[in-house]
Amino acid sequence: MTTINGGSTKGNNGRRSSARNAKTIKLEHKLLLTLGCCVTFLCYRYFFGGSNNDLHGSMMRLGKQRSDADRMNRRNGGILNIRRAITDPNYSRYEKLQAHMILSAQANLIDVSFRYNGQTLEDDDYSGVIGRFCPLNFQVQKDNPPDSPMFRDVLSKSDGCEPDGDNVIEVDLKEAVTLAREFDAFAKDNEFDATYYNVPKQLQLKGVVFHESRCGSTLAANAMMAMNPVKHRVYSESAPPIAAIKACGELYEDCSVEASANLLRDVIYMMGRSNDPNEENLFFKFQSITTRNMDTFRKAFPETPWIYLYREPVEVMMSQLDVPQMRMANCVRSHTRSEMISRFVARSGYQPSDLDDEEWCAIHLATLCESAIKNLNDADGLGMAVNYHKDLVHDFLDTVFPKHFNVPLDQEAIDRVMKVSGTYSKNRGKQGEFKADSEEKEKKASNGIRKASSLFLDPSFHTLQDSRYNINNR
Repeated sequence: MTTINGGSTKGNNGRRSSARNAKTIKLEHKLLLTLGCCVTFLCYRYFFGGSNNDLHGSMMRLGKQRSDADRMNRRNGGILNIRRAITDPNYSRYEKLQAHMILSAQANLIDVSFRYNGQTLEDDDYSGVIGRFCPLNFQVQKDNPPDSPMFRDVLSKSDGCEPDGDNVIEVDLKEAVTLAREFDAFAKDNEFDATYYNVPKQLQLKGVVFHESRCGSTLAANAMMAMNPVKHRVYSESAPPIAAIKACGELYEDCSVEASANLLRDVIYMMGRSNDPNEENLFFKFQSITTRNMDTFRKAFPETPWIYLYREPVEVMMSQLDVPQMRMANCVRSHTRSEMISRFVARSGYQPSDLDDEEWCAIHLATLCESAIKNLNDADGLGMAVNYHKDLVHDFLDTVFPKHFNVPLDQEAIDRVMKVSGTYSKNRGKQGEFKADSEEKEKKASNGIRKASSLFLDPSFHTLQDSRYNINNR
């Protein structure tokens, strides 16, 4: 057992009575939940008639009736006990609705955090992890992917889902996952009609995008949604997965890869529960920094295909360093808190004091590419390296989606993808077409950028180009 940020570590005392008591309590809890599920289903049908909008609307109406003191108490750290809310008749109607919103997948996982007084992450269990849920408006992304290309855009356009929003529900994540799995199994075993009883379903994880950053990853996310907005759900750089992927540290110094993978499986399970009867497929684009801990994803989902998007060194560095102050660029600031970067510098023969901002940026990007190379080799075909170029969308349409992610495309899907590929997502709804800028970046690159990319980033770039798992070499 690993305890992070304080807390205690407890071992097995070997007492058989404790084991029997634990099993008895677990069985009692499961029976209690089963009864609670029945009551919840019946009450839900009786009061709300099974309508998703009615349930959400009722929660919002009851939420507005809560006192300011109650709101302040919830914002100051109070979390919802889902099990008790379901089974305890003394719990308020509002909290019962909140519990049902989570179990019925009306409320979606939007963030994951850890208790400051100690959380434990083991290979097969964890505690002290807080999940934040809120009803998300995925329709804004489905209607116009370039206008809401990131998870934060969907979040900002969902009522009451801001950090202190009235529709945000905080729960113990382990309890939420346990009850959701039992809820789903109970509904399946008893053959509840999914439409009539508002039973959520688990979407199929079809593919994941890792990337170097500034190399076409947003286009990939928009295209995955545009393929089939009705059937697809796409999370583009959402908060919960990165929290799980990085939970054990960059080099797994706080806990094992198995422990972080166990947490990630539960996070994806909750994010893949859907109350939309039309949705079928699930996709993720992770933040670029997760590439360093790609082992976690591969351990959690060993059969799920993924790609790694990267770009010609000078071009990607030009995009990274296109900020008012170079030292504030993400690729520069990261060196102060990355052991991987420290190790890279140590083996390069340089001293940290020898390096300038351009070189720190190149080293940051090189650590991402090196991690991708290692995982491409270890995955033996489940991963694919894809280099950015002006016709990148055709790589998605011709190879990545139909042959790697195994998602068939008809002509309508192709037309939708081609349409969003011509819209510049950084404009977020404003007029503007996407224009390739590779040649311009090459021309404007400083000698410092050229030197840094040649020295530190070119080697991993050429390894990716020559990899047997490169899209062009398969």
